[in-house]
Amino acid sequence: MKAALFYGGKDIRIETVSKPDPEPRQVQVRVHAAGICGSDLHGYHATPVKPSPPRRGGHELVGVVSATSEDVTQFQVGDRVVVEPTIPCGDCPECLNGNYNICSKLRHLGGSNSGGGFGEYMVAPAGNTYLLPDNVTFEAGALTEVYAVAVHALARAPVQPGDLVAVIGSGPVGLTIAQMADLAGARSIIVLGKPDQPLRISQNLMGCTVVNVDTSDPVEAVKCWSGDRGANVVFEAVGGQSNTLQQATEIAAKRGRICIVGGHTSPITFSDHSARSRELTVSWAFCYGRRDGQKEFQVAIDLLSTGKLNPMPLITHRFPLSEICQAFEVAAKRQEHGSIKVLVLP
Repeated sequence: MKAALFYGGKDIRIETVSKPDPEPRQVQVRVHAAGICGSDLHGYHATPVKPSPPRRGGHELVGVVSATSEDVTQFQVGDRVVVEPTIPCGDCPECLNGNYNICSKLRHLGGSNSGGGFGEYMVAPAGNTYLLPDNVTFEAGALTEVYAVAVHALARAPVQPGDLVAVIGSGPVGLTIAQMADLAGARSIIVLGKPDQPLRISQNLMGCTVVNVDTSDPVEAVKCWSGDRGANVVFEAVGGQSNTLQQATEIAAKRGRICIVGGHTSPITFSDHSARSRELTVSWAFCYGRRDGQKEFQVAIDLLSTGKLNPMPLITHRFPLSEICQAFEVAAKRQEHGSIKVLVLP
């Protein structure tokens, strides 16, 4: 079978590898679509450090069950499925109380020889595999993982009906959070980001107020939008090397709630006095776990199935596996290409 192998940085090669066979309690999946995540781009932009052996990639994936181990009975060959990429230990206190996303032994599919959506086939634990409803397309299903992140973000910083919500970042995570906040009953949502295309999408989909941070002062824009009050809830969905925590504290209302969702690759700082004197609450959100006994990944699937979420406008580019290098370049250069979610279709 063909698969993309990552040798570090921008060195991505399509090679022929052995098709992985399912081990006990696993299913084999013929991949139909896999999304390029912001975390994939962190490695793409990094100084090349050649892993040995080269790693596989792709943790936002959907496909069809092509084989199962003998002890798997809940799936049949031909089932349409979406795969949750996080694999916790299952035995630690965090796992047992439902917060498996912060398991100290948490690992992710996508980096092993058998895992990863950037290949024709992969294998996954049956417990990480979910049926994809018939009314959800493969491409829409490929965004399940991103929506699960948004579900968890709103669990960490709940949006109440009538809240003013600010989202810093107009990538896939920022736009899915904005959609989720809209569903939760936010009175008004402002999205601070760039370039113009994702901002237009959030404006058209949810009627968001949008601010291009390259051409406008985001802090002043929020003051104007909120009547100088600030946002009740602020979600940071940029990460990387951006010091957006300070901006989040500046645009939050008194006793506002801030949730940092983006993964930062350098230290972030903020003004302690300003945040403390206004009694801001700052929390972090990482992946997704359980809420009231139900997996947040399943919550995302259920919401997609109801039709209350519209992921299709977020998918701006599609590439075959053979053009994965071009796919990563387009995903990495958002300003130039106007990309939001880029899919690889093996």
